[in-house]
Amino acid sequence: MSEIYLIRHGQASFGEKNYDRLSDKGVAQAAVLGRHLAALNLKFDAVCFGEMDRQQKTAQGMIEAYREKGLFVPEPEVDKSFNEYDATAVWEAQVGQLLKEDSKFLLPIEKEPKNNAAFQEVFSKVVARWVSGKFDAKGDVIWKDFKQRVAGGLNALMEREGSSKRIAVFSSGGPISAAIQMAMELSDLKTIEISWQVINASVTKLKYNGEKVSLTGFNDITHLELTGDKTLLTYR
Repeated sequence: MSEIYLIRHGQASFGEKNYDRLSDKGVAQAAVLGRHLAALNLKFDAVCFGEMDRQQKTAQGMIEAYREKGLFVPEPEVDKSFNEYDATAVWEAQVGQLLKEDSKFLLPIEKEPKNNAAFQEVFSKVVARWVSGKFDAKGDVIWKDFKQRVAGGLNALMEREGSSKRIAVFSSGGPISAAIQMAMELSDLKTIEISWQVINASVTKLKYNGEKVSLTGFNDITHLELTGDKTLLTYR
C-alpha cells in the first residue's frame, strides 16, 4: 500500500486583487504544517503541486522545515492536474442566469463585499448550478472535465510511484474533494459540499494499491490546533 497526503494550501488573499498569494496567516499555517511533518520524521518519496502560487508556497513551508532539520525532501514536481478550477470562469458562466432568476441574488456581497460568509452564501449556489451539468455551454469550464483531470493526475501519479510510497500533493479544496469523490464514489453535489469543509493547510489521506483507492483521513488540522491559536483555523 502507498499513501497520498493531500494538503490544502494555506489561506490565500481573499478580497485582494491577487487572490493567488498566501496571506500572512497562510504563510504561518504553511510553516506550522511544515514543522509538524518534520517533527514526525515523515519521509516523502515524491512531492508535487499544481501551478498555483498558493499551492507552491505552502509546499515551501514543508520543504524549508525539512531542510532545517536535515531531513531529505525530494525535488517537487509541478502537475497542473492539481490546479484548482477557474472560479472566475465558473462565476461568469453561471451568475448571469442566476440574476435573471433572482435580481437580488448578489445582494449579500453587494452589502458586504469582503465578508467571507456573504461570499460563501452566493458562491455555493453558483457552484451547485455549475456541477449539475445542466447549464454547460461550449467554451465553459465543465465540472465533469475538471474531476476527470484530477482523477487522471492521481492515477498517473499512483502508477508512476508504485507501491510502498508516501507522496505529498499540495493542492486546493476542489481537487481534494474530487479525489475524495474518486475514493468514495460520492455524488457531484455531495463532493462540492465536502469541498467547503476543507480547511486551509489541512491534510487528507488516501491509501492505494493496484486495485483500490481508499480514504483514510480527512481534513486533519492537529498541527494547527496544537498551536492553541484558533485564528489559524480558516476556510478562505
